[in-house]
Amino acid sequence: MKLNTIAYLIKDGVEAGNAVDPKKIPKGINFTLAERDCILYLSESFNKPKWAELFNPIEGIDYFNFNTKSLKGLLIVPAEQRHLAFTFGYGKSMLYSHMIERGFGLRVALNLGDAEKIKSIDKSTLDRVSLKTKSQTSKSTNVNDFDFEFDQEILKSICASIESDCDMNEVVSGSDAVSLYTEVELSTLPDIADRLISAYKEQTYKEKYPWVDFIQPISDPTLINILNDNILSSINDDLLENIWISPPEVIDYSDLSGFVYRSSKAYSPCFHHELNLNILIKEAHMRKPISVESLKRKKIKRFNASEQEVGSWSVYHCLNAEVLLGDETYILNDEYWYRVNNEFSKSINSFFKNMDRSDIDFPDFNGMNEAEYLMTVADGENFALLDRKLIRPINTGNRIEFCDLLSQCNAFIHVKKYSSSSVLSHLFAQASVAIDCLMNDPSVQPQVNKYLEDTYLSLRFNIEDSPRKYRIILAIMQGTSGELHLPFFSKVNLRHHARRLTNMGFKVELAKIHSSRGNCKAPI
Repeated sequence: MKLNTIAYLIKDGVEAGNAVDPKKIPKGINFTLAERDCILYLSESFNKPKWAELFNPIEGIDYFNFNTKSLKGLLIVPAEQRHLAFTFGYGKSMLYSHMIERGFGLRVALNLGDAEKIKSIDKSTLDRVSLKTKSQTSKSTNVNDFDFEFDQEILKSICASIESDCDMNEVVSGSDAVSLYTEVELSTLPDIADRLISAYKEQTYKEKYPWVDFIQPISDPTLINILNDNILSSINDDLLENIWISPPEVIDYSDLSGFVYRSSKAYSPCFHHELNLNILIKEAHMRKPISVESLKRKKIKRFNASEQEVGSWSVYHCLNAEVLLGDETYILNDEYWYRVNNEFSKSINSFFKNMDRSDIDFPDFNGMNEAEYLMTVADGENFALLDRKLIRPINTGNRIEFCDLLSQCNAFIHVKKYSSSSVLSHLFAQASVAIDCLMNDPSVQPQVNKYLEDTYLSLRFNIEDSPRKYRIILAIMQGTSGELHLPFFSKVNLRHHARRLTNMGFKVELAKIHSSRGNCKAPI
């Protein structure tokens, strides 16, 4: 019969029985399959849905009819000195999540799948506000049709047809687990296990997708310990600038009551619609020094719209971090450490270093917040204030801020106080969105000029101008001395938006607004 066969690879050196949660399963059934010692675990459970309570007032209701039966199975098969865990139904719940090989399914799918017959991909942006998206096409195609940004996104999973000389019509997809749609019999499972292990060891994916290793997974235990110690030191010292938490999977927010950091039968759970590491540490009463083990033990629970717990992750699974060690950048994402490819890292840093710096000498901000600073700089003659002056482009449901300052020297100036990567990402995205609207929506210019009526400045943009009359300045208020510094994530995001703006014909410049160097005026 043809089935979607789902398998996880148990970590190297882990005994098969140690990967299984004994609290969730009865004793395993040992048997031999193709001269291999296999173990089968089976379990069943009965659950009553929350909506059943709606019918409590009706007499004569047989409440047993509301019970739903859930069956799950787990089969451990040895292969190539490793163990594969085939899951059936909700069999994954029997496995300890920290005992499975991360990225196993993705590697297998990349090697087995036809690069010209991709059906869907899941990807995640490398940012503090991690955007997870699933894309699929009406017919099989290559990765170029999925608008995949090789320089700022991680491929999380892929689904593709398998190239074959015979008419097998096999399909493979994978992330941590691999799903192989193929002919399956009990007797063929050992051969399937060997096939999956063999595909995992292949290196052909590097030829098909050379960009995949721009960000490489770290498997060296010594290096992982060093990186973990680095972020633990920061967490225990409340230095969370480059460390944050986010859901490790795509969330259906239409069916979400919230996330819960701490729960008890004595009181109702406190729901949070966004994850925040600082709040979690305080609310969950996590004792310092915090360790990797405590981060893995502590759970973040997810509740659906009916306020039923539908899943949980360890805090460590939700943890994201960016660590600079020596001259290399490392990223913690989805419970796994990655090294950023040196050539890729060099290209990002080189782009940042060579970006034009603005010749405007902005006044120091001297402890002012962003709004106060912009009001101080704006004089209506050299600089017009557009901060919080919202416009509504046609065919969009959102109002946007065109820029923070318009200068007499024809610059659209976007200003942000240095903070997290998400704040800086907003700065770069704001510039991209504004220019895109200006280029494509004739209603934008008069809306902006309406706000400039009480100043000496006006916006006079002509889409036919070449070169462009206006330039874009991304100005960052940063209290540290020296040159402008950005986290690696922010540099990646900056390059993406700067290239986009350059392709639209605009010159893009950076500026650092210092905290205190004395009273400087901003010459034109």
